[in-house]
Amino acid sequence: MSAVLRRSQVDRSAETRALLIRAATETLHTVGYANTTTALVARRAGVTTGALHHHFASKDELLFGVLDSASERLLARLTEKEHRSTGGGIDMPGLVRHLWAIYGDPEYWAIWEIIIGTRADPRLHPRIVAHRLKTMRKVIHPWLGRHGFDPATETEVMAVFEFMLIAIRGLGLERFLDKDEDYFARNLALLGELVGDRLARIAARGSRER
Repeated sequence: MSAVLRRSQVDRSAETRALLIRAATETLHTVGYANTTTALVARRAGVTTGALHHHFASKDELLFGVLDSASERLLARLTEKEHRSTGGGIDMPGLVRHLWAIYGDPEYWAIWEIIIGTRADPRLHPRIVAHRLKTMRKVIHPWLGRHGFDPATETEVMAVFEFMLIAIRGLGLERFLDKDEDYFARNLALLGELVGDRLARIAARGSRER
């Protein structure tokens, strides 16, 4: 088999996998976790159930694929630009808006569907929770490291950053209460201001203690 043909097959496989994850995300968002089946996802993606199981052996594997895709989008957002302010620190308003593009997207509800929908499953739910914690830390820690925070303040900075993500994710749930865009803009601006001020105080204290 030629290298070109192998490359073509790899590309087609990656495209099909991405198509299935997209279809699963849309299905979770529109019909919920309980009604999401591999057969329904395959139908939405326009492939056979057999083709789906070639890429994802089970519904569980497909769910983890959706979770990984969300983490990859977050990492891409964080690395897309450095979010530096004119003063050299982090442009928190810009970063908050950037993250809102992911967490404020109605399709992010697919992630909540997985987390909430598996809560009564003693086998799967702990794996889902552990996976989310592990992948989020893999995304966040390197990003914080690139922004030069003092290692002595890493734990505190990490807590602030996680608080910001909690607030943004929680705000995303307000979509279901039919709030208008001005409501989200006001609260995102306030969050950026609060987190920016807190990080600035941490950085200033770290400088004094060095």
